[in-house]
Amino acid sequence: MVFGITLTALTFILLLLSTVAYYLYYLREEERIRKIARNTFYFSAGLILIQSVMLMWGLLNHYYEWVYVYSYSSNDLPFYYLISTFWAGQEGTFMLWLLYASIYGYIIIHMGKAREEEALVMSFMNLIMAFIVLILIKKNPFMYVWQANPAGFPAGITPLDGNGLNPLLQDPYMVIHPPILFAGYSSTMILFAFAMAALIRKKHDDWIKTVYPYTLFVAMILGAGIILGGYWAYTTLGWGGYWGWDPVENSSLIPWLTSLALFHGIIIQRRQGGMKRLNIFLAIITFVLVLYGSFLTRSGVLTDFSVHSFGESELDTYLTAFVFLFLGIGMITYAYRVRGVKGSEVTSGLFTREFFMAFGMLLILILAVFTLIGTSWPIISGAFLENAQSVDISAYNNLAGPLAILLGLLIALAPVFSWKRSRASKIKTVSVHFVVALIVGALFFALGMRDTISLIVSTLAVFIILVNGQIVIQMARKKNLAFGGYLAHVGLGLMLIGIITSSVYDASQRITLPKDQDVTLFGYDIRYEGKEADSMGRDHVILRVNGQRTSQGKYYWSDYSQAYMVAPAVTNFPTQDLYISPIQVFSAEEQEKDDMLKVEIKKHETVKFENYSFHFKDYEMDTHNSGAGDMTIKAVVQVKDADDTLLGEMKPGIKMVGNSKEILAATIPNTNRSVILAGVNVEEKKLILGIAKKTDNPGPAIKPEILAAEVSIKPFINVLWVGTVIMVLGFLVALFNRTKRQRL
Repeated sequence: MVFGITLTALTFILLLLSTVAYYLYYLREEERIRKIARNTFYFSAGLILIQSVMLMWGLLNHYYEWVYVYSYSSNDLPFYYLISTFWAGQEGTFMLWLLYASIYGYIIIHMGKAREEEALVMSFMNLIMAFIVLILIKKNPFMYVWQANPAGFPAGITPLDGNGLNPLLQDPYMVIHPPILFAGYSSTMILFAFAMAALIRKKHDDWIKTVYPYTLFVAMILGAGIILGGYWAYTTLGWGGYWGWDPVENSSLIPWLTSLALFHGIIIQRRQGGMKRLNIFLAIITFVLVLYGSFLTRSGVLTDFSVHSFGESELDTYLTAFVFLFLGIGMITYAYRVRGVKGSEVTSGLFTREFFMAFGMLLILILAVFTLIGTSWPIISGAFLENAQSVDISAYNNLAGPLAILLGLLIALAPVFSWKRSRASKIKTVSVHFVVALIVGALFFALGMRDTISLIVSTLAVFIILVNGQIVIQMARKKNLAFGGYLAHVGLGLMLIGIITSSVYDASQRITLPKDQDVTLFGYDIRYEGKEADSMGRDHVILRVNGQRTSQGKYYWSDYSQAYMVAPAVTNFPTQDLYISPIQVFSAEEQEKDDMLKVEIKKHETVKFENYSFHFKDYEMDTHNSGAGDMTIKAVVQVKDADDTLLGEMKPGIKMVGNSKEILAATIPNTNRSVILAGVNVEEKKLILGIAKKTDNPGPAIKPEILAAEVSIKPFINVLWVGTVIMVLGFLVALFNRTKRQRL
């Protein structure tokens, strides 16, 4: 679409003009130039909004002539999934990034405290946005399908349907998870812009007052996005967990960790005047890490190592340039200006709040650096080894355990100590809390928690909850909203307990569930009641737990993925989740297949079997009453008895729907002995008939349909989810308090 591509190109030009105008305003401080800079930004933001509305309109109205609409949507998608296709592909997520950046820019311009910093901050914001728009010029969502693929699409002919949305993304959480996560990703550019402005202006203190609420927002929204992503993985992927140290998961975790370190460093700088250099560095590197994560996710370099990454992309060069450009701008400016950053030394007192916070920052950054190296290891090892390798999950867990112990102790004790004055006697004020935590730890031990690391972390988590929870209550009673950080720590304590109980002390077993029969496992009566199609025609397995609770797990063939799509049935109880992940559904015929007698037969050949003779007449095929690509094929076999009397015909067959196969059984005439197509002898061009053994039972022995599944229990996983909500709520309270009162 020429109009859409033209708008994208015009947006790029306007952003460059705004960048230059803002820098000139910084140099000359002429109001006329600032007006030009602002107006060109407003105009570019307006064009971004228009393009976003156009793209959403095209998706909702099936404009399949546009390559993006064709690639990610289809006629059968419901309204809410059509909305989510906006951010299903790379072009859409970049458009979403630009939309958020436009909003952030507007807020910065109209926020009084950033007035002196506006020129340089908006210069960098515009430069970042311009590069993203450049990527969209290269890969534009409004390009026609016949332009992108002339061989596959006749010019001017609109496809009747689209390629569709990846089934893994057809989940309610995918409607809200990516927009939240990308709000966090895009907001890191604010930290970068303010830090760069501080370096250039040589104002190393004032910037933290303005940027601190944004830092809280980054940490809050990235954390919320990561949590939603974990919950999506738990309820959709079926492997039983919510965090697997996947490289793409890690690419969002790393900048979140550095943002956590940053806002704690800002608090220390505000209180003591220290950490000025580190805070500027963290603000720059947090944004660069987001760009690096985007490169890992979108370039295709991790396709063989991650279930989340995009496939190979023609944007590799642009994404690489994106990372190195802003890494270079940031680090060169930092190296050139850092000597002029003068800060106070953080107190040498051991028992001070700033020392404990600084030590905590160090531990967070150790985890971030290790995760960065581990996530990049496929790239690093690929440069030196013939076959690239990834870091085993156990390596992350082995580091995370000891770090959690140290962090738990620091988070519990830091609020006790004063700023600047080292007083070890302050520890006595939480001695009761510590004793109670030890008693609860002993209770954990009595209940079966024997792993040393898990027991120590859980005990310290209780200590965190007690100390920080008391502070929250005291402040709330005084109507002092400064308790947000302590509330977030309470949530973190609950999360640590939930993570340990649900992952270290879960239990799992693979079982078979015959249809309409109760099977008892982990104290639950589980009954498989068959399959049922949803409104989109996708099969769900119906499960009843304890005769009352009904849950559904997905199990259907996907033409999009050319594979069976499976999602777990999760039944939530107050103390644990019952997690049932389907593996395979076996029909009665498929179960009998291995127990059957085998007969090989060629077309037009007659073979003897017991007192019968089988003559393979021909194939019978039906493609008229099926969908595109579907087929039913049967073998027509005449059956005679020992006296050569024709008893009739039997027609065992197979029905193919996509790559899904349904066995069509027949019976030997005048008997109840079933016959199926059990296979093919390719070398001898023979069919293999599977024939049921003789039975003394008067009727056919019909086996029930069976669901093979992996059943797990996740003890106290609700504690984890409650903890995540409380942690995000703590961030929200802190953000509200800072933005309304501007108090650090």
